[in-house]
Amino acid sequence: MSSSGKRALVVVAILFLIGAGVAFYFIHGFGKNPVLAPGAPPDLFSFVPPDAPLIVYGDVAAVKSSPAFAKGSVLFNPGVAEDPIYRDFVDQTGFDYSRDLDRFVIAIWPNTDTNSTVLAERLRLIAVADGRFDRDKIDTYSRRVGRVTSTGGPVIYETPSALPGKGISFTFLAPNRIAFAQAMSLDTVLHPATDSQQDAAMRERIGRVSGAEFFAVAHTDDLPKAIGAHELQSGQLNHILKSIHDITLSGQPAGNNFILAADADCDSLPNALQLSTLLDTMRWLGRAALADPRTRQQMHPSDAALLDSLLRVATVSHENRSVRLRLELTPAILLSTPKAQ
Repeated sequence: MSSSGKRALVVVAILFLIGAGVAFYFIHGFGKNPVLAPGAPPDLFSFVPPDAPLIVYGDVAAVKSSPAFAKGSVLFNPGVAEDPIYRDFVDQTGFDYSRDLDRFVIAIWPNTDTNSTVLAERLRLIAVADGRFDRDKIDTYSRRVGRVTSTGGPVIYETPSALPGKGISFTFLAPNRIAFAQAMSLDTVLHPATDSQQDAAMRERIGRVSGAEFFAVAHTDDLPKAIGAHELQSGQLNHILKSIHDITLSGQPAGNNFILAADADCDSLPNALQLSTLLDTMRWLGRAALADPRTRQQMHPSDAALLDSLLRVATVSHENRSVRLRLELTPAILLSTPKAQ
């Protein structure tokens, strides 16, 4: 692929960077907010298709302005910011996601029919983002590296993708709002569903955490299959994971700290007890392993310290059929930068 083609991929990179982190929590099955009452969904949700099994929302501007992120964080200053391709994109368009992205919503459909082990290759997604965009610069840049289509309606920009068969398209919904799609049509965004058409169960899941500044909600009938974990298609762990049907993750600043909370709703109380026991056992085994000098010798010191800190602040609990994992991240943890490749 030419360098200009590669630069075009950065148009959607801001969403993948955030979505990748969310996918991590989805794969490990976590969710509900422990500190907020339910609230009305943000207005961006009017663009979300009603059948999306995984929906992610983030109020980036609110999180960045909180005391917890006053000194910055690797979340908003990742290594890609120094990548020459990304820097060229910023120079050409004037848009830097760490500075100009305000809020976003992403609807994701994992494709379980593919044998690919690469997560990005198994995702179809639609995203809407609010921020500060220089439309003229983005238009000029996108016409140079991709192509433009218009049939009397909004201008649709199409750019190449490094993923086989995964086209990227986007359009302006307003001067400060852009919609993206990968391997999907933008029609559902241009003609959004009404509230009455949206899935009632998904509305209820969103209502649990919609007061949070960051959250993700997911529903699955077969979690091992949805995440492509072929090695977990049998055995007791498969049984426990298959019992998880609803997953909710949320994040909220709390003074100088940032709380991440996650709930996995199981189909029965016995399965919830097994999941809770499994997570707590893994937490204690992890701490025991890190106490072994031989384990630490195989890791970068900063990675070992970060993992040890996370295991120390993690708590696991359950109530009826719901299992909760909670982490209260301190400024020291938020400022940590993993070194592993």
